[in-house]
Amino acid sequence: MIPRRDPTGGTVYCHGFLKLKLMLTVLVITTFVYFGGSKPVYGIIDRISASGYNPSPDMEIGDADGFIPWFERDLSYVTRIVRENDGKLNRLSGLRVAMRLRGEVRFLEQEIRRLQDNPSYTHPALGFHVYDTDATGWLHVLYKAQDVRKNILASHLDPSFVDDTNINKLTDGTPLYEPELGKLPRVEEVVDALEGITLPAKVFHDYKVYILPFSMGEISGLGSEGYMLLGAPPVNCTVMEHQIAFTIAHELGHHVHMTFLGSTYEENPKGWEEYMSIRGIPLWSADGDINSRAWFESTEETFAEDVRVLFGAKQAASWPHGTVYKDPRRDPAVAQRLKVFIDTLTDTC
Repeated sequence: MIPRRDPTGGTVYCHGFLKLKLMLTVLVITTFVYFGGSKPVYGIIDRISASGYNPSPDMEIGDADGFIPWFERDLSYVTRIVRENDGKLNRLSGLRVAMRLRGEVRFLEQEIRRLQDNPSYTHPALGFHVYDTDATGWLHVLYKAQDVRKNILASHLDPSFVDDTNINKLTDGTPLYEPELGKLPRVEEVVDALEGITLPAKVFHDYKVYILPFSMGEISGLGSEGYMLLGAPPVNCTVMEHQIAFTIAHELGHHVHMTFLGSTYEENPKGWEEYMSIRGIPLWSADGDINSRAWFESTEETFAEDVRVLFGAKQAASWPHGTVYKDPRRDPAVAQRLKVFIDTLTDTC
């Protein structure tokens, strides 16, 4: 459509339309700000807070074992700024809080990367990394602080996410307890246990071990692809001999099957069927709670135990196999077939 021209001056009659368009634009922006339309606003916030913002400039992150006081203070601070705004984003003060929180998320992400990039120990030949209790404690609280901010922002400043934050739980809900004094795993113990495992070097490359400054109760370790969490025994708990070496070899077994075989049967049915045939396992079974029937019958836990007893150091392999399927060492032919299967798996993948 061609705009109508003024026959006397040749100017275009569009200035009134532009003014109206400008007024409508202002109205739309105002409506977004005051009635909860957040996406355009967050785009602006993203650009403003890209450099990050330190929520506690007078407390040094990574300073020895100061992570619990830091987190308590940080949680108090987040609670205050959210409640002062009545948990509402659709006002100017709420936007300021959101901008601040977004900047803090970026700062926390930077600090997490910094700690991850600077492990307490890196093996010069095998390339695995170990994070001591201080480093792991800081990572634990930084992830918690980051998550609570992300949840608050996603919920438009809902303060309930602050109330629900619990330092004594992992992200998967695993409870954490006070550790037995003097029983926290040491970096050198972890290094010795990993060095004693007779698997190819590629298995260990960039593998990460995080030593928690807490106990996980009955659970001594949690393993996944690329990393494990190692906990201390709880207070007044009788600890089995060589518990650390035992746990490390078992959890590394989970890393092996998740990396080279498959986290689930569906990921690699042919590979799992071959393994199950060697072990005489009739049906795939996922794991369950520690010491439950499902755990003892689990195909995954059986594989992790096989790695422990066949490839672990002497201390790790000293305890009998832990699932309902008999110890493969009782049948040398089965043990040999298993070793060849796992060696081939880790050498060729």
